[in-house]
Amino acid sequence: MSDTEDGETDAEASPNATGVDEGDAGRERGRIAAAAEDERWPLLSLVRDGGRGNLRWIGAGAASSVAAQFISNLDMFIVGLAFDAMFNGKGYALPLVPAGWIPADPTGMLAFTVALLVGLKVVDMTFGIFAEYALFLFAQRTLHRIRVDAFDRVQRLDMGFFDTQQTGEVMSVLNNDVNSLERFLEVGPNLGVVAVSMFASSVVYMALLNWRLALISLAAAPLLLAANVWFGARHEARNDDVREETGILNALLETNISGIQTVKAFGGEDYETERVTDQSAAHRTANWRAHMVGVGHQPALRLIAGAAFVATLFVGTEWAIDSRFWVFPGTITAGELVPFMYYTQQLVMPVRFLAWVTGLYKAATSSAKRILGVQRIEPPREEGRTELDDPEGRVEYDGVSFSYPGTDERVLHGIDLDVRPGETVGLVGETGAGKSTLLKLLQAYYDPDEGAVRVDGTETREITRESLRTSIGYVAQDPFLFTGTIRENIAYPVDDATDAEVEAAAREAGAHEFIADLDEGYDAEVGERGVMLSGGQRQRIAIARVLLADPPMLVFDEATSHVDNRTEVLIQRSLDAVTEDRTTFVVAHRLSTVRDADRIVVVDGGRIVEQGTHEELLDRDGKYADLWKVQVGAVGT
Repeated sequence: MSDTEDGETDAEASPNATGVDEGDAGRERGRIAAAAEDERWPLLSLVRDGGRGNLRWIGAGAASSVAAQFISNLDMFIVGLAFDAMFNGKGYALPLVPAGWIPADPTGMLAFTVALLVGLKVVDMTFGIFAEYALFLFAQRTLHRIRVDAFDRVQRLDMGFFDTQQTGEVMSVLNNDVNSLERFLEVGPNLGVVAVSMFASSVVYMALLNWRLALISLAAAPLLLAANVWFGARHEARNDDVREETGILNALLETNISGIQTVKAFGGEDYETERVTDQSAAHRTANWRAHMVGVGHQPALRLIAGAAFVATLFVGTEWAIDSRFWVFPGTITAGELVPFMYYTQQLVMPVRFLAWVTGLYKAATSSAKRILGVQRIEPPREEGRTELDDPEGRVEYDGVSFSYPGTDERVLHGIDLDVRPGETVGLVGETGAGKSTLLKLLQAYYDPDEGAVRVDGTETREITRESLRTSIGYVAQDPFLFTGTIRENIAYPVDDATDAEVEAAAREAGAHEFIADLDEGYDAEVGERGVMLSGGQRQRIAIARVLLADPPMLVFDEATSHVDNRTEVLIQRSLDAVTEDRTTFVVAHRLSTVRDADRIVVVDGGRIVEQGTHEELLDRDGKYADLWKVQVGAVGT
């Protein structure tokens, strides 16, 4: 059960909080990505925002990578000139190098060439190392900001988003999709720059060697571009499918593991395995179809580039043998042809790199759509600007009516309630009556459809949510504990609480006795979601957490439902002292919990039907009296 009242169904507390069935999954599929469909360049937009303040690093890294590739490819150009000078009697002239530096004899030329190539390689490596450093630094800083921003955004979305969205789907965005971005940002920019600069430098040196032959080699470039675009479009479509299937599978796994006790109780292992098998098969098919696009991508580009290489080899060789080729006059020397063929072969490697980068880019684009979708789906309601400083604790419900987002069914109808500062109010009623919903409106998880909820005369929608919620201590029916120690859970989120303060809060909550009996005491691990503790122990720790925070208002939503009668009495005695000067709401199914409340409010069908003290309501012999008779076994007597 979620944090709802006395077994109150999640349909009342939040429309789809228990998960989405197979039909709902189909309707929900793609909802996150669809929120960013209007973004033309989702990856660029995400990286631009995430990389703000660090874009200089990608610029410096790209420039260094370009310099490294041009210097790296310069060696074969120099080797060709040296060969022609040493063996064909041609002049040995290099740009930016004074003629007097170059020896005239072949042995001296060879030594000079070797020394020059070693020096260029040192410069090449220096630029390459800096490029790797700068681009990786940009990638990690950008990923850090994107990851944190996405997580922060998810935390701040309204409760309506979580009512209808599966946890596993959201986790898929924060984990799988961010990891997909990581793969692209760590490899893609550097590899893409390397591919482009390698291609560009090869073309430049080919043109310097023989621009006519270069035109023949580059005749295949439009075909390469067209093939890359064609395969790229299919990469994106197939990766969209993979991301969606991954989200659905993660949601199914998360739901099943979270509900493992129910699965085992009903012997549902085979049924759940069949469901996971079917969804895993769908995920496998989507991955296979995406992989098959990649299987054909690189070979197709290599085939086109290979054809260009063979054509260049044939033309260049014929030209060197016949001293002319077709309408092209003159000749081409071996010192020009050998480097030229090297550069032609170099055109194949950038094509392979671009195919790889295209696949990574399209996968990252699919992930970027979903991350942007989380940031843009269901924008949070406008934040109030009034700070709730030192509130007295007067709470008013003025004609409040409410339906959960996405539903037409009214949960509350014209609620009027005025709670004095320091008053303790018990909320009772049958399952699904609307008791927990009243408190969710007080905490501004939702805004009323009609009417207003006020604290100290100010509407909750006008109060900053942080100041409002930190002013209200909340203990749920099934409280959530974080993985960690008992001490860390009691102190959450106050990280500077002393051991004495933590222990004092535990004593007030009636938790110190059982904590002291544990081998590790306050340093004992609670397990995931507090699984190492009983329901009553989790509740007492949650109560201690609230007492340590010391808020001016308290909400106990069936906070003693999982404890025995003795423990309830101990907790109640502590709470009586704690709540004496605080406005307190107590939702209860066990009516003994609210018997001593200043006022008991009876909710039925989303309406307040009775108010008064325990004795007054019994004398009235209405709805409350009926509930009391059922609990004490007086029905029919």
